[in-house]
Amino acid sequence: MAVEEYADRAYVSRYGVAEFGLRVMREGAPGDADGVVTVSLLHDDEGATEVFSRDAEHTGAGEYLVRLASRETADPGPYVLVWDYTVGSFDEQWRVWLEVGKAAPEYDVLAEQMKVVIETTWNRFSDLFDFATEGPHLQTYIQSNFGRNRLAQLLRIAVGRLNTVAQPFQTYTIDGDGGAAFPVERWGSLLETALYVECLKHLMRSYVEQPEVQSGSGVSRLDRRDYLDRWGIILQGEEQVLKSQLDTFKIANMGLGRARVLVSGGAYGRWGPTRLPLSQAARPRWLTRFY
Repeated sequence: MAVEEYADRAYVSRYGVAEFGLRVMREGAPGDADGVVTVSLLHDDEGATEVFSRDAEHTGAGEYLVRLASRETADPGPYVLVWDYTVGSFDEQWRVWLEVGKAAPEYDVLAEQMKVVIETTWNRFSDLFDFATEGPHLQTYIQSNFGRNRLAQLLRIAVGRLNTVAQPFQTYTIDGDGGAAFPVERWGSLLETALYVECLKHLMRSYVEQPEVQSGSGVSRLDRRDYLDRWGIILQGEEQVLKSQLDTFKIANMGLGRARVLVSGGAYGRWGPTRLPLSQAARPRWLTRFY
């Protein structure tokens, strides 16, 4: 099996529980495959070691579901989920590339719509030059924990900033604990921008102590403090976008002739919570195939 080193990967944290679904469309409508649908989880490396292979659960017309248990996501690394099935007597296959990352408890407990904000913001840090897989240069250092869990922590800071930066004062939270849950469906774009700005500020803090180059007879070290200035340029532009969005957000919440409505919940995105009670189980990440 060829290793997909640069494939976009769905994210599952270590020991996380996730569901993936396949929807088969036949002649424009959901239709069952010919017989069972088999799902295999493989390590995405030269060995392609199999983690499991089992029949997918048939949940409805043309719909098939597989659930990854915590024991199957215990080892961080790249994986590929392989669906094998038959449609109209033809053997078909569909693959989904996954990344099992470090344990991220603060990310795992987020509601689904908040995870979408995390993923949308994380996408803005993909394709950067320095890191071999994705993300900023500081991710290569052992002492760095920059990832989804760090973004989940910065998300709380971002909501706090939106609450307090201007009038009216608000008490939104990321989980509804101690206040109203932030209305992501209505103001998700604002929250994504606020989180992105907090991430840029975090990167600038991380780069501020990078040393100058010390060359000669001693040990040489790279000067990456210039990163602080370059990220600062991006931050200036994003702060302007955030200010414009924030002005609209605050005016809308002043109650000037319009009722204030909090909107939350609902189907939003494809990343569901993990390791939560069954009442808050993750929504499957559905993939659709047309025939």
